[in-house]
Amino acid sequence: MIHYIEPAARAGHGGLLTEYFRLRKTVFCDELRWVQPNEDGTETDAFDQLYNIYILNTDDATGAVNGGVRLMPTTGPTLLHKVWPDMLPDADDFRSPNIWEATRFCVAPQSNASRKGNFVNRATLALSVAVMEFGAANGISAVIGVCERKFFDMSSVYGAHAEIVSFKTDANGLEICCGLWSTRKEKNTLAWAKMFTGASEPVLSQQAA
Repeated sequence: MIHYIEPAARAGHGGLLTEYFRLRKTVFCDELRWVQPNEDGTETDAFDQLYNIYILNTDDATGAVNGGVRLMPTTGPTLLHKVWPDMLPDADDFRSPNIWEATRFCVAPQSNASRKGNFVNRATLALSVAVMEFGAANGISAVIGVCERKFFDMSSVYGAHAEIVSFKTDANGLEICCGLWSTRKEKNTLAWAKMFTGASEPVLSQQAA
């Protein structure tokens, strides 16, 4: 099940957000070693205090968070411009009310066992569809993000092709890319996936164009 959480709704979804922050610790601290964890076993950063939309996916059987992503308008501070400015041709590139940044996309390791046949991770697919639907519902034309190369390769397999802006090898020897996904309804190549992930009603954001 997909949950769209705006700032005003954070207090009412504290339990789900804590699960998501713990999942982020597992992925971004323990596995990727990009950042340091908090003492309480979560991973958060300064951008969690700013305006953003959290999109979380919960397991239909247990209700546990098995994936999530954070979306932020590029008209304000972004992780891309602060942490990875060297991956941009120009410091002010991709700042637009029609482009949002996707960060901290992660799925639970155990969710890899829950797939549709031998196809893509269901949580990954559900979150990808939700990002596309949020963009289409809010007049956002594209989403930009920095991810592992394998994420871009995987998303291309099921139709979500990204325009690769740049790529490099991080301090841990991992190849990462900066990519741009179109979220225009007429270019939504993930519409077919709703039969696998179920329907969700995207939130309308006051910050979106």
